[in-house]
Amino acid sequence: MNDEKKILSVRDLEVVYTSGKKVVQAVNKVSFDMNKGETLALVGETGAGKTTIAKSILGILPNPPAKLIGGEIWLEGEELISMPDAKKLKIKGEKIAMIFQDPMTALNPLMTVGDQITEGLLLHNDYTKEEAIEKAEEMLELVGIPKARYVEYPFEFSGGMKQRVVIAMALACNPILLLADEPTTALDVTIQAQVLDLIKTLRVKHNTSMILITHDLGVVAETSDNVAVVYAGKIIEYATKKDLFLSPSHPYTIGLFNSLPSMTQGQKRLNPIIGSPPDPTCLPMGCSFAPRCPFVTEECSKEEIPFAEIAEGHFCRCCNLKQEEKTCH
Repeated sequence: MNDEKKILSVRDLEVVYTSGKKVVQAVNKVSFDMNKGETLALVGETGAGKTTIAKSILGILPNPPAKLIGGEIWLEGEELISMPDAKKLKIKGEKIAMIFQDPMTALNPLMTVGDQITEGLLLHNDYTKEEAIEKAEEMLELVGIPKARYVEYPFEFSGGMKQRVVIAMALACNPILLLADEPTTALDVTIQAQVLDLIKTLRVKHNTSMILITHDLGVVAETSDNVAVVYAGKIIEYATKKDLFLSPSHPYTIGLFNSLPSMTQGQKRLNPIIGSPPDPTCLPMGCSFAPRCPFVTEECSKEEIPFAEIAEGHFCRCCNLKQEEKTCH
C-alpha cells in the first residue's frame, strides 16, 4: 500500500469486555490499512467484533465494560489511542464520523433535527449561529429533505428519513473517514437502495473513505472496494471485492457464499453453516472456526494460524488451503 495515499492504519488492535468475572475477547489483534477514498466492508456474523472495531477507531467504546488493551490506530500519521482527550474530541465528527445502525437511538428526541446538525457544525467550525443553520439546511437538502423540516422533531420522520438525517449529521463537517454500522438494516428494501445510493454519491463527491459494517453480501458487492471477513474477533480473510467474490478461500467465507439462495440451481433448502460461533469468553486453540469447519484437520487446533498472502493482495488465515476441495456454489 502506498504510504502517501494511506489514511488509516490499524495495528494489533485488542479489545475485551468484562461481564462479572468473565472476560469477553471481542477483538483479537486486528490489523488493516485503508487508502483515501476507499471503502472497506467488514463482514461477519453478529458478535464477530465488527462494531467494536469501528467504535475503537472513533474512540467511543463504553468503559466499562469495554477496555482497549493493545494496539495502535493511526489516522493521517497521528496515533489516536495515545492522543490527549481534548484533541480526540475535536477529531470526532470533524475527521471521523459514524452512521449508527438505529437512527431512533442516534437522534435526540428532545431536539429538532436541524438543531442536532447545527450542534456539530458549531462544535467543529468557526461558524456563526446563522451560518451553521444555513449549512444545516443545505445538508438536509443534500440528503433529500426539504430545509423547511429543520424545525421538526425525529418522531415526525419515517425510518428512512431519520436515517437520512443521521447521514446529514455524519457528513456535515466533511469527515475524511466515515464509519457506517449497518446503515440500512432497519429499512425496507426500496428505501435501503435509496440510502445506499445516497451514501455512495456523497462519499464520492467528498472523496471520503468509508468502513462499512454489514451482513449483506449484496450491499458489499454494490458499495465496497475491499472486504475483510471477521470471525471471533479476527480478520480471517482480506481481499479486493472482486477477488473475494470470485475466489473465496477461507471455509467460513465459502460457507457465507454457499448459504446464499441460488436463483439458477433450483435448490429447495438453503445450505447454512452448521453450528454457532465460539464462546468469546473461552475461544478454542488454533483456528476459532475449526469446530464448524468441514475441512478441519488436527493441525487446525494446535497453534495460532498465520495470516498468509495466498495471492497478490489476498490474505487468508487457514492452514488447509486446497482450493480444488473447496468449491463455492
